[in-house]
Amino acid sequence: MKKISVITRNVVQIAVLGIFLFATAPLFAAGLVKQSIDTTDAMATLDNFDRGFYTPQVLHLEPSGGKPIEKPYGKLLHLRAEISEFSSNAWLSIDSTGGKRDTVRGVSQDLTEDALNVLQQTFDNIRDFGGHVIVRVCYDPWYNGRSNVTPAHEWVLKHVKQLAPVLSKNTDVIVALEMGMHGAYGEMHSDTSITYDRVAEAVNLMLRNTPPELKILTRTGNYSAKVLGFDNWGVDFHIDGEKFAEIAKAKGDTMYRVGMFNDGYLGTQYDYGTWGADCKTSICREEGVAWLEKYGINTPYGGEALTTASGYEVINTPEFLAYEGFRTHTSYLNIQWNNNLIDSWKKTTFKQKDFDYDPARVDSLSGFKYINDHLGYRFVLRESWLSDTVGNDGILRAKLRIQNMGFGNLTRKMKASVYIHGMVDFGPLDTIAALNINKSLDSIDFRNVHSRKIEIRGADTVMTFDGNNEIAFEINLGMHKDWDGKLLDAYLKVCSEKKTDDCIRFANNMSPEDSANGLEKIHIGKFVMDSRVETSAFLHALPIRNSLKKNAPFVQRERHNAIIRDGEKRYKVNGASTLTTNH
Repeated sequence: MKKISVITRNVVQIAVLGIFLFATAPLFAAGLVKQSIDTTDAMATLDNFDRGFYTPQVLHLEPSGGKPIEKPYGKLLHLRAEISEFSSNAWLSIDSTGGKRDTVRGVSQDLTEDALNVLQQTFDNIRDFGGHVIVRVCYDPWYNGRSNVTPAHEWVLKHVKQLAPVLSKNTDVIVALEMGMHGAYGEMHSDTSITYDRVAEAVNLMLRNTPPELKILTRTGNYSAKVLGFDNWGVDFHIDGEKFAEIAKAKGDTMYRVGMFNDGYLGTQYDYGTWGADCKTSICREEGVAWLEKYGINTPYGGEALTTASGYEVINTPEFLAYEGFRTHTSYLNIQWNNNLIDSWKKTTFKQKDFDYDPARVDSLSGFKYINDHLGYRFVLRESWLSDTVGNDGILRAKLRIQNMGFGNLTRKMKASVYIHGMVDFGPLDTIAALNINKSLDSIDFRNVHSRKIEIRGADTVMTFDGNNEIAFEINLGMHKDWDGKLLDAYLKVCSEKKTDDCIRFANNMSPEDSANGLEKIHIGKFVMDSRVETSAFLHALPIRNSLKKNAPFVQRERHNAIIRDGEKRYKVNGASTLTTNH
């Protein structure tokens, strides 16, 4: 391609992408040009705080005089809000003065306006802190593991309805609601009043009184199955079965809103009872994982990973997560528990290759770093094609290849946009000013930029999708005289609809110049604007995934471990074959 020089007063700009030079006849845009950008994963731990390792913090709500959390412990907070003072079954303290042992209990009553305001103020403080929150509400005083603290069922239902408006108001910072309410730690155990029917009634009441944006998780697959309407789990809870299809059709989008949290994660092959050992009467691991894989595709999943119980199979390894984590879309874990397991991950080298994460080329790649970087979504821009010239129609066209390297997917709706940046010379004024414009991409939903798909086919484990997603768009930038002949930069931004500074960080290695322009956007390339150029009507060519001749990536499975092998892709561009490899 030719270079052009646009000479202005005291400024010379070099435009690399143009194809015109003092033309006297109308010219035509030359189509899409592959951009020269760094497409490697920089392997940095990203500041995307709606996923990752969380920090727990307890909030004790009182009828009056309570205090909100002023400073959250972390950017991803596990808010353990407890309402023990509103349950007659919750004992708050024991007074042993004067030789007596009087138990002080809560009082079953409506949640007060003061308590709800304290909860709301806590959410506001988390928002101002730039954080996100996983919420759990229960009656266990200060989350000390006390049993039989749940009040009468009628009070649980009343409290659900009173909590719902506050939760609904704060879906922009709430990653998920772990529907505790029942039992010790809000984990739906250690309480004789708990039944599947009662848990299901409370969860469904919360579902009806909150918007679809609020994802609601129960403690086990059995509880979630009951919420969705399953009774005979061993027979009916199979995603390919007729009964499952019938319930899924009746529930509609609710099927994708209900998930589970796992506070026995990887401690045994049954996750300490999270999955059943008898598949005839309970949901076993494979059935549960298959359900999460399909219906939890945009629903958070995580909890607390544990050390292995004596006599059980060891599966709490980074290599096991590098297999099953992609199927369950694991998005968050507790950084503090189990601390012994977390410490062992930090001391252990990650033993297998996973695209850019290759122990052979990275010194001291720990298992903890691999897990930390892959929890939730992780977007890498692998390829970008842009219009070389935006002509008289003012339309910028682009096709991008974005690989989601994370275990999971984006679980909340975000707003995608293209940000255009350049410098404009104002001639006689001897001044140069920045030109900035932001255009929304309303048709693009980054929740659909999916991570890899791993399927179980008998004894084989096969990767059927490697996380590469292709996105095409065109936007009308308009045409302004100050833009003519200017070399402009295009950036992609994916930000919260409600909080414009809450944006996704991509994993690409950014240049110092691009870093200076803000980490909240990713550079997708350069183009020239010229009103003299007539845009041609031909299809702007870019190789399409379905037409690519390739050796697909695959997974070699050894028991619970998975070794990911890279495939190669051959792109045929303008008659020439170009070989690129996915790492």
